[in-house]
Amino acid sequence: MADFHEKSRKRREKIFYGVAVLVLFFLPFFIPYKALGSQILIFMLFAMGYDICLGYAGMLSFGHAAFFGMGAYVTGLLILRHNANILVAIFAGVLFSVLLAFPIGYTAIRRRGIYFAMVTLAYAQMVYFIAFKWTTLTGGDDGLHGIPRPDFFGISLESETSVYYFILGFLLLAILFAFRVVHSPFGHALVSIRESEQRAQSIGFNPARFKLIAFVISAGLCGLAGSLYCILQNFVPLKTLHWSISGDIVMMTILGGMGTLVGPLFGGMFVVLLREVLSTYTHLWALIMGISFIVIVLVFRKGIIGELKKRAII
Repeated sequence: MADFHEKSRKRREKIFYGVAVLVLFFLPFFIPYKALGSQILIFMLFAMGYDICLGYAGMLSFGHAAFFGMGAYVTGLLILRHNANILVAIFAGVLFSVLLAFPIGYTAIRRRGIYFAMVTLAYAQMVYFIAFKWTTLTGGDDGLHGIPRPDFFGISLESETSVYYFILGFLLLAILFAFRVVHSPFGHALVSIRESEQRAQSIGFNPARFKLIAFVISAGLCGLAGSLYCILQNFVPLKTLHWSISGDIVMMTILGGMGTLVGPLFGGMFVVLLREVLSTYTHLWALIMGISFIVIVLVFRKGIIGELKKRAII
């Protein structure tokens, strides 16, 4: 009987994932404009990357906007001022986000709970004000403008459709990578550390090392999201480094269901779509979104996908 239920669960999961991929493939044809679809993909990636830090390592960070913005700025600067290859620019954006994450993570993981959150927020605000003041490099409050979209192996990315599928390719690769990470022995060790650091330490794990690696991996995925955001928008606003971006991504992760990877993907799509629809029809969209979030959190204690998994629906 247990084997039957396990096979049934795996079958439901495969159907769910297959339908989800089909939805993403045809999404641009069912939304108001294709650039919105690309924005949804980017925030899905951002939220999934953040979930490795919050959902699996148990670290509530309010500083991940720094990695998102770093990826965007580095990619934008390389394309705008050095006419860099698009893949090189994206790789550099991810690399600089990872390099930034090392010192932030190394000092922050020595704190727990709200203290960890405040340290990451402080670092992110430092990065924000450096970008704000360093106008010769970042453009200050005006950001970086006029960033072209280089071709991708001869394929033009000028059309919004081609950009959407370009970003979708990166998202699918990132999903495969993230799932490999969290389902590896490393991922299981992270969950063990999240549940009880003392117990994990007693069986030989080094919590600080595992948490730092998770923090860096999370930053790299968030940096990738920022790099793709730069290519989509053709400019990098200073807001990419603002603390409110970190707040949005925390909300997406919690609403979808932290510690699931799939949940934050759904949360990113849900929040971006809801914001777009509500802001189109009413100027009270922020109030309605706030009420909606409260209701969802109260009804779905583990997030939307988390509750569905708990009730064996998917």
